[in-house]
Amino acid sequence: MEENKEKIFVGVLIVILVGLSYFTFYNSYQLSALNKNLETQTELLNTQITQLTLATQEKFDELSKNLEASGILISKLEQKVANVQISSQDFSTVVEQVLPAVVSVHTDIAQGSGVIVSSSGFIVTNYHVIAGGRFIRATTYDNKDYTAEVVGYDVEADIAVLKIEGSFERLEFADSDKLIVGQRVIALGNPFGLSFSVTEGIISATNRKATNGYEYLQIDVPINPGNSGGPLVDINGEIVGINNFKIQSGEGLGFAIESNTVSKKYSQIKEEYDLLTQA
Repeated sequence: MEENKEKIFVGVLIVILVGLSYFTFYNSYQLSALNKNLETQTELLNTQITQLTLATQEKFDELSKNLEASGILISKLEQKVANVQISSQDFSTVVEQVLPAVVSVHTDIAQGSGVIVSSSGFIVTNYHVIAGGRFIRATTYDNKDYTAEVVGYDVEADIAVLKIEGSFERLEFADSDKLIVGQRVIALGNPFGLSFSVTEGIISATNRKATNGYEYLQIDVPINPGNSGGPLVDINGEIVGINNFKIQSGEGLGFAIESNTVSKKYSQIKEEYDLLTQA
């Protein structure tokens, strides 16, 4: 009897152990399967996140490019609007600003015009305005007379630089390479002794090469004796040229020395003058 009980106990114990072993193995298998499935899902999720991130970055880059392009278009549109506004307004405000820098140039044999390009009193004019004169006088817009010193000149370019003593309003040179045909300009000067007159017109052509090898602006702005040496000014109040001559037999055929040429000659003449005065 006792022997049977032991056999039964052993049998039950074996069944229990086998059952536990199977349960443990089954759970381990299930856990391993779950881990593998979790790893697979994690990899899939990471892949999707990476793809989504790349897609989002591409969209962001595309949006940035579109915004940049839009900004450029807006900037161009604003510039066009500004140009339209400038083109539609008159020169009255500009004239008020630039006239104080315009001078009347007189010698004992001739008269013309000039423009102050330095606050310390350096004036640009045409050489033919002062050629042969024994004395030179410059009259400013406020009707003050000054004795003018000849700083230097270039006969071929027909440019002369004068100097008067004092502190003055001045004008800047524009870049004549950026001028366009049809652009509105004004000529300031003293035609026929009518001090500080203003005439308006357009640039008819650029880079007209003369026999002296220099390039000129062709303008339809009325210029007359006395205008020579005076500034041709754009809507910004900057010098685009120095009025030089007109074709007497033609209507609206005036010519001005381009500002880049004038600026270069002025710098060369003034540099030579500075070296001499400092020596």
